[in-house]
Amino acid sequence: MLESKARRIPLVDIDDETKRAMVVSVVTQYRILKFVAVNVSETQLLRKPLRQLSLGTYKHLQTAKMETPVFDVIHQLVNYSISSVPIVNTDGKWVVTNVFEAVDVITIIKGGMYDELNLNVGEALQKRPEEFPGIYTCSIDDRLDTIFDTIRKSRVHRFVVIDEDNRLVGIVTLSDILEYILLEGEGDDGKGA
Repeated sequence: MLESKARRIPLVDIDDETKRAMVVSVVTQYRILKFVAVNVSETQLLRKPLRQLSLGTYKHLQTAKMETPVFDVIHQLVNYSISSVPIVNTDGKWVVTNVFEAVDVITIIKGGMYDELNLNVGEALQKRPEEFPGIYTCSIDDRLDTIFDTIRKSRVHRFVVIDEDNRLVGIVTLSDILEYILLEGEGDDGKGA
């Protein structure tokens, strides 16, 4: 999962009667991290702030504005192999106002309305379902255990890291957290971002 950057992997078993492979479930990054969040109560690994961890992306961030054409954002998603683009205000201060996610494209073209891809980001985001939970933010000083509390309670796929003025600092994805927990955390020496 970490190597391929896959967000979900099918669990396959052999059917006893037909002797054919069949998908019995799907393992997702979210399910793995939710399992850790629910079952690992206290560890030093989780009690460190993001500032001390090499966790997330803080340079070369892709952004868009509400006026940006959806097609331009789709190109960013594809060209940079990312699943979301923070939406920032137009005054150049990088204040986060929203996030455009890959799933927003599906919402737009649902029912074959491909002309809707000509919308700008602001118009496209108005088409989100009412049950859209909003964006999740954190600060560079939030601890990983606090982030896990949010994962435990909500279906979160990423956290937009902001400063005290809501300006974009970085992004922490489930992939980042999973990689840290599985590969880097055990050898973490406290030197980080």
